[in-house]
Amino acid sequence: MKYSLQVLLISLLLLFCHHTQSQHSVAREWNEANLIAIRNDTAKPTIHARNLFHISMGMYDAWAAYDDIAETYLLGKTVDGYSVEFNGIPTQIDINKAREEAISYTAYRLILHRYKFAGSFNSIIRPYIENLMNTLGYNINYTSQNYLSGNPAALGNYIANQIILYGLQDGANENGSYENVHYNPLNEPLIMEFPGNPNLTFPNNWQPLSLAVNISQSGDTLVGNVLDFLSPEWGQVKPFSLTEEDATV
Repeated sequence: MKYSLQVLLISLLLLFCHHTQSQHSVAREWNEANLIAIRNDTAKPTIHARNLFHISMGMYDAWAAYDDIAETYLLGKTVDGYSVEFNGIPTQIDINKAREEAISYTAYRLILHRYKFAGSFNSIIRPYIENLMNTLGYNINYTSQNYLSGNPAALGNYIANQIILYGLQDGANENGSYENVHYNPLNEPLIMEFPGNPNLTFPNNWQPLSLAVNISQSGDTLVGNVLDFLSPEWGQVKPFSLTEEDATV
């Protein structure tokens, strides 16, 4: 999964690479905004891998919508049982400008949604992405999704909303704060401040860790001392570029 996401991100950077030495592409700017959000959220690799994939996928679809040959990933397709309607868009005079605007609204809306519960959302993440939108000259209060109007911002809003809805039914339990629904560990927690491991009953199974203080990557003290197993039920979440054979080891 990690390799597939790296390939997607590298491909996106190459695809959108029309920047000069003094100015990065819009996709590069929003990839950096996404990484800043990740750095200032709690450590949850599987969830952030999903965010990287979905935001990259949205930016790609915003680009591909203006191309006669490129094939979209979700826009106008049915993926994992979720269908997204797309009836095309009016011809644009300045395609590059339209793409940049659609990409920006797509990424902005998705980051706004996916990181809204991060502890630093209001202090770091939201100000950063709002400042980026203002710097690019876009109105953050424009929320129309009527892409048939020909407004690239509306297309970006539409793509973002469809990815949000797609994510709410993809098995990740986003509405439930990604909490584990069925999985319970077989072993009792390992208390890290004591030597030895007397509670390990099933050595081939995962054992939770109990920490004296649980501190996030951002330096915030978290509630509870025992770390949960991360995303044990995500075998049902549709991955990027993995076949059924790849998922079997």
